[in-house]
Amino acid sequence: MPLIDSSAAHRSTRSETLVWAIERVSEHLWYADVEIPRSHWLCHPVPDIVPVTLLAEAFRQAGLAICVAGLGMGQSVHFVVSRMTVNVEVEALHFPRFGALAGRLEVTFADIGYRKGVPHVLDVDYVLPGFASGHVDARILTDHDYQVLRRNAAPLDDEIQGSVEKLVDVIERDGSHLVARLGLNESDPFFFDHPVDHLPGMLMLHSAARVHEDEFGVAPRFLTIEFPAFGEFRMETDLTADLTEHGADITFGQGGREIARAVTDTCILGR
Repeated sequence: MPLIDSSAAHRSTRSETLVWAIERVSEHLWYADVEIPRSHWLCHPVPDIVPVTLLAEAFRQAGLAICVAGLGMGQSVHFVVSRMTVNVEVEALHFPRFGALAGRLEVTFADIGYRKGVPHVLDVDYVLPGFASGHVDARILTDHDYQVLRRNAAPLDDEIQGSVEKLVDVIERDGSHLVARLGLNESDPFFFDHPVDHLPGMLMLHSAARVHEDEFGVAPRFLTIEFPAFGEFRMETDLTADLTEHGADITFGQGGREIARAVTDTCILGR
């Protein structure tokens, strides 16, 4: 399959690129070669279970790489995810004894909405046979349209501020309800691999997975997250979670404004 450059997945470094090659199979179906290394820092301290965050990131990178390198939309397009779902097909997705988790991801563009003859809204299904499946709803914006949308946003500069070690800091708990603050480490090499002007959606997805793991002792097999609004940098971000029998309903907010909501479960849902 044709190899892709890491920039096609909007990554600055090869070490953070999980998709290595793409191939068109039919009008709507593509293959993407995926490799998730055991050495990735999100796998530490024990590189045994594949983090759901890295599965979600592989889905995101594959969709973006196909748009940029496969469909010829160009490097300047912005892949704005409005909803993402990940299902882990096995009870616990382990790394192989040696090497990375590698596989051929099947990416199906189930629906494409056009604006002025250009793809604008995407409805994408993902299957990593034997491992995981998922779905992404996203918008494709030109750089001009994105800049207009985010004209008041402050981009991340070279000065690292507000670095903390604790991602989810629980400050209040009442039975099955908890309130926490989201910690932000701007030096993180995964979430801040390249310049961005908003709180990374993958950071909130990872936070939802961490809440689930902390409360249930296992990684979620189902995680879905929606982004009704952009999260802004250097604003206090709060997290509220209502724990259910097998998972959690989680909301992220900034100044009373909801920026994301997630649902996790130890079982596969949403089929």
